[in-house]
Amino acid sequence: MLFRYSALIFNAHRIHFDREFTQNDEGYPNLIVHGPLIASLLMDLGAREMAKQGKRMTRFAYRAVRPSFTDGRAMTFQGKPAGDNSADLWALDQDGWLAMQADADFEAA
Repeated sequence: MLFRYSALIFNAHRIHFDREFTQNDEGYPNLIVHGPLIASLLMDLGAREMAKQGKRMTRFAYRAVRPSFTDGRAMTFQGKPAGDNSADLWALDQDGWLAMQADADFEAA
C-alpha cells in the first residue's frame, strides 16, 4: 500500500518503500507510513460513518503527532461524535501511541 500511495501522490522518497535504505541509510526502524495516507484513512472513516446518518463532510483538519512505521501489525483508526455535526478522529500506532488527530464537520447531505 505504501508504494502505491507513493505513486499516487508522486512521492518518490524511498523511506516509504525501500526498507533497506530506510533502515541502513536513514536510520529508521522500518518503512515510514505517509502522514497523508493516515489522514486519508481517517477522512474515509469519518465520511463513511457519518454518511450512515445522512451527512456529508464539509471540513477536515488533521495534525500528525508522531511518526508511524510499518512492522506487520495494524494501526488503529477511531472516532467519536463531538456534537451533532462534528467528530473527533484519531489514529494509534501499533503500540497504542497517538499518531494523528483530526476533526471534521458535517452537514445534511
